[in-house]
Amino acid sequence: MIVQFINRQQELEILKDLYNKKKAALVLLYGRRRVGKTRLIQEFLKHRPGIYFYVPNAEIKTILEEFSRTIENEFFKGFKFTDFNAFMEYIAKKAKEGTTIAIDEFQRLANGDSAISLLQKQWDDTLSKTRILLILSGSAMGTIRKIALTGNAPLFGRRTATLHIEPLKFLDLFQWFKKRTAEDLVKIYASFGGTPAYLQHVEEKQTIDTNIISKILNKRSPLYSEPEMLLMEEIRAPQRYMDILTAIAQGKVTISEIADTTGLNRENTTTYIKTLEILNIIERTTPITEPEAKKGLYKIKDPFFTFWFRFVHPNKRQLELELEQTLWKNVKQDFNTYLGTTFEEISVQALAEMAKRNLLPLQPDKIGKWWWKQTEIDIVATQKKTQTTLAVEAKWTVLNHKQARSILHALATKTQQIPNIKTQILGIMAKKIQDKDQLRNEGYTALDLQDIEQLTKTTFTKPKESTVNWALDRTQPRKK
Repeated sequence: MIVQFINRQQELEILKDLYNKKKAALVLLYGRRRVGKTRLIQEFLKHRPGIYFYVPNAEIKTILEEFSRTIENEFFKGFKFTDFNAFMEYIAKKAKEGTTIAIDEFQRLANGDSAISLLQKQWDDTLSKTRILLILSGSAMGTIRKIALTGNAPLFGRRTATLHIEPLKFLDLFQWFKKRTAEDLVKIYASFGGTPAYLQHVEEKQTIDTNIISKILNKRSPLYSEPEMLLMEEIRAPQRYMDILTAIAQGKVTISEIADTTGLNRENTTTYIKTLEILNIIERTTPITEPEAKKGLYKIKDPFFTFWFRFVHPNKRQLELELEQTLWKNVKQDFNTYLGTTFEEISVQALAEMAKRNLLPLQPDKIGKWWWKQTEIDIVATQKKTQTTLAVEAKWTVLNHKQARSILHALATKTQQIPNIKTQILGIMAKKIQDKDQLRNEGYTALDLQDIEQLTKTTFTKPKESTVNWALDRTQPRKK
């Protein structure tokens, strides 16, 4: 399957706007490997003059040879830059012509003596006074942070724009896999995530199970060792990090739980976790009402990585013996449990999209998880000005009316514990909700996969109050 170009319109528009201003602009475009940075650059350069340079993972001599081959036809066969300074002089010449220059995996220039410093000096002395659009694209998060994102970094303060390219969201998969059901897409997102280069391996005509077994679990498959290889690019000795990620994927989400599971002391665990946060592999979450809370929970950001560290890494011995079919049968029940966690994240994404379109019964300032002691609510959206909250439980199952009402009744009790709230709105999201219109008419927010899929259709509009009640007028006053 060809890698599709989906949901990068905002980034394209930013690049187009900078180009059209005809002023010097330095754009830092970064994100994890295979997330679609190169494709974005190629799409942008399709209809405007520009040169794309790729930096191989090698010494400066080899890098210059690669650069030379890129522009060889402009001079003569066998043309070579003698040193990096000569390359920068060429860039300065092109800058005066208004040519866009893109340098992909630019962080590898840090391997060469003073290459980044020369780039900085050339920008300060010459390039910043031209019409150049200079795009520096990179994927090694640790190195990029050192040379471009921290206060003492050589390129810090010189950036006109910073574009952090993230994986695709769940809703984007409807545009990619037009023939798949919404339930299929939940399973695809839970196992392959949203990275375009991973999604391209999914075969439309094969079942989800077959795709997972042949593309991820099989030891000869393209994604079998992907997370391990990515970590090795960032970290010299990744084993401890892999142990931590395995613990998180299996539900050990506090510092104490991770330390106990991995056998590390708390101090070392904290250090390793901080590195994984910097690499944008994990994130720390706190209750939505307490963003500065000392005790947070950790989660892996990419569903594919969560899947891999939950089902692949702990079972490597079995998979190396080519028992992937047997393994998958044994973990299918656990996979369905894991889909529940994935559906929570999908529900957050759907609610965020609805908030953008003014389709929720409030205008939330924040959307996230909430917990206090033993009480936990899957999703809470809060509007600070009116002290209103929308509390939602997400269930990866088919619910009849009685089951849904029971969940909402329990949710009403839990919601009373959220501080500084005057008005509460209760909601439920599930794979399928029977008689959901009745729940809506009773003042609840009720959404299932059918409604989430509807968000992807351009004709989707807010239902009229006479047909579907979205709890706009039937909020429940908070009990004293």
